[in-house]
Amino acid sequence: PRDAIPANLSAQAPNNSYGPPLYYRDRPFHCVDCGVAQVWTAEQQQWWYEVAKGSIYSGAKRCRACRAAVRAAHR
Repeated sequence: PRDAIPANLSAQAPNNSYGPPLYYRDRPFHCVDCGVAQVWTAEQQQWWYEVAKGSIYSGAKRCRACRAAVRAAHR
């Protein structure tokens, strides 16, 4: 798609998977904790999958504020 960022498959963490993302597009979601509508941007996805080596089966589920609250609670 024209509005997508192409994925670098060699930079993704190998996971013996059949369907790694071939491109990234903005994905809307609602935070599981506060319910606020958010967007997981294509750039954030690219960083997560290719730099942080996150699982291709994972996705955003919390907003930044709720992620920070969860991290603070675990300290």
